[in-house]
Amino acid sequence: MTAVLSSARADTTSVREFPNGLKWIHRTVSHNRILAFQLFIPGGAIHEPIERSGLTQLMTATMVKGTSSRSALVLAQEMEMLGASFGVDAQPDAMAVGGQVTGDKWAKTFDLFEDVLLRPSFPEAEVEKERAALLNAIQTNDEHIFNVAEERFRKEMFGAHPYGRPDEGTEKSVSTLTREDLVVWHKRQVSPRGAVLVTVGKVPLSAFSKRVEAFARAWRASDLLGAQEASVSYPSANRVAEEKKVFEQSYLMVGYPAPSVGSSTYPAVKLLNALLGGGMSSPLFRVVREEGTLAYEVSSFYPSRRKGSSFVIYAGMDPKNLGLAEEKVRSVLADFVAHPVSAQDLEDAKNYIRGHFLMDHQTNGRLAWYLGWWELLGKGYAYDTVYPADISKITGEEIARIAKEITSQPSVTVRVISHRPVLVTP
Repeated sequence: MTAVLSSARADTTSVREFPNGLKWIHRTVSHNRILAFQLFIPGGAIHEPIERSGLTQLMTATMVKGTSSRSALVLAQEMEMLGASFGVDAQPDAMAVGGQVTGDKWAKTFDLFEDVLLRPSFPEAEVEKERAALLNAIQTNDEHIFNVAEERFRKEMFGAHPYGRPDEGTEKSVSTLTREDLVVWHKRQVSPRGAVLVTVGKVPLSAFSKRVEAFARAWRASDLLGAQEASVSYPSANRVAEEKKVFEQSYLMVGYPAPSVGSSTYPAVKLLNALLGGGMSSPLFRVVREEGTLAYEVSSFYPSRRKGSSFVIYAGMDPKNLGLAEEKVRSVLADFVAHPVSAQDLEDAKNYIRGHFLMDHQTNGRLAWYLGWWELLGKGYAYDTVYPADISKITGEEIARIAKEITSQPSVTVRVISHRPVLVTP
């Protein structure tokens, strides 16, 4: 088997690309005895047809419930004996399979990893159990006001695109899924084309390389055509949506279209998010919550997505404060756009991002996750060391320009209005 080996960093990182499309990134670290591995496979929920939404969630939940040679119980027992952690996850842009174990147990753990990934058996009884659990999760989503607001926001912002659907699917779509659907979806989606395997730790590299080579030989791409990824189209005019639900509080979300992670402006929007809603010193928190006492919580978020994203401000408040809180949120946003950010606020926000980013790299598992995530999203794994520097270079003028560009677009506003049913006395 031929492979291309390149030394991507002079210190401890190597990259191999295999003929089946798999890329392997290995980072050697010597300060601990843990081997972490993370595999990202492009696709996931973004490839699902609307009538099969939730398919990837159900598939990933059931993959660890048995293989062609191991039952769910045997899998659990073997992982427990190894002291290994292991998980399969469905994300909007990808499937992720990851875990960690002490370095001396890497060989048996990698055997389990390959077995679960390539040879899941999807036992009928386990499919039914996981379907019931997923349906329960979908039903309980309605009990959390943030989820209600966020799901409606995504629907209004992204429409029929998979980003506009609930990650777990709907009761209707999940109820119709069968074991055969999972088998076919696994064959189609669990493909080495474009997949990224990251391993971080100290292992005998010669033996480990041979094991990864054997894994790459065993993992063959399906003949089935992969699903096409739809482009994101945003609303052409402002949208306002209201949900009346039985909650003790009301909720507000106001958001705008925002660039994908591949955009050159991605770091600036992350910094904008930190400036407006990142922590107790942000203007949203300070003006709306502390000074105005109009909301229990107020912040903002900007998800990292491959095809397009949104910049969202949210607030939860007493129902009687909904109107005033919305006015104040819009006032804070307009004031932020109209006035340049101070040098101190800009530096504080940069420190906030850099500090949290670095603290989130303290384990081998998180380091493996970041390297694979950047690679999958098209930035390249080496961007992990560039991102903090990109944040540091952003100027106040760039923030002002980005804020104006984003907020000049059509917005989506979602209000979850507290609604108490009228009790009729007989």
